[in-house]
Amino acid sequence: MDDNVVIVKFAEESKAYQALSDLNRLGDDGKVDVRSAILLERTDDGFGIPEGADTAEGFDMVAGGLIGMLVGVLAGPVGVLLGASMGTLAGGTADLARLADEDLALDGISKDIEPGSTALVAEVGEYAVEVLDEAMGALGGTVTRRPASDVYAEVVAAEDAENDADWAAFISKLDEQRAERKAKWDAFKEKASARIS
Repeated sequence: MDDNVVIVKFAEESKAYQALSDLNRLGDDGKVDVRSAILLERTDDGFGIPEGADTAEGFDMVAGGLIGMLVGVLAGPVGVLLGASMGTLAGGTADLARLADEDLALDGISKDIEPGSTALVAEVGEYAVEVLDEAMGALGGTVTRRPASDVYAEVVAAEDAENDADWAAFISKLDEQRAERKAKWDAFKEKASARIS
């Protein structure tokens, strides 16, 4: 089973609410292991939860889980920095310019959710990616995936980055954590599973 953070974007915002319900059903049917899911919108001011999303059928945000951590980072100062784009953040420094060529999960997620749109964001265990791709495709959704361990490592590294001056520290810490992220991710999953049990 692959542990992923999936982002599903739609041309019509109403489809995101239906997708949340359909994802919940796939989880109930045992086709996808849905750990947590949320609707996330991006405005000109940053990221947040759309009005009424927390009462939508299928809403499942586990406090302290990976999606909760991700929302906390995206809704905070790091999300504002990500919204400024990697090119702006790179500012000509060699390390940041080098990182602009790498596949950063947080930057990818921020680009996947375009300003003025609402997307479904979920942490899932997938036996076969086709299951989610087909269900979301039927609603006109486009699915992108990031390994959950990558997202976890970046979220942990970003939690202390609160302004432009901290961005270089974030990048440095991220580089250090890439080598050990799988072990940390497994420990986090075990702890989260113990809380749910």
